[in-house]
Amino acid sequence: MKALGTHIVCELSGCDAAKLTDVDAVREMMIGAAKASRATVMEVAFHRFEPQGVSGVVVLAESHLSIHTWPETGYAAMDFYTCGDHTDPWLACEFAAKALDATTMLTTEVKRGIAQPAGHFTHVVTRDHETTALSA
Repeated sequence: MKALGTHIVCELSGCDAAKLTDVDAVREMMIGAAKASRATVMEVAFHRFEPQGVSGVVVLAESHLSIHTWPETGYAAMDFYTCGDHTDPWLACEFAAKALDATTMLTTEVKRGIAQPAGHFTHVVTRDHETTALSA
């Protein structure tokens, strides 16, 4: 199955609340995750909410990474979407989980941009709701 990209939807639980509310730390972690996946960073945009929480995106030459945090619950919602054979969004996902001290990672992998007849495209869920307990 030839797909244009791989999209990982990731739920990180048990994360360090201080890390989730520090916009500079989240930005640097996301840039590090992009580099870990062998992607090329084009632009970054992050915002810290009051009283807490961070949202941000790293635009890649190969697509994007995004994050939304809820420090009060230790939760981060993340998307890792990369295109091309030289990138690996799983490396970004694992990097982020470790950097945020997550205790649990729930992921769903979607292969996107699968060519169909008449110029249409579709996607396929290839790893559905995989939960990983992470060691401290």
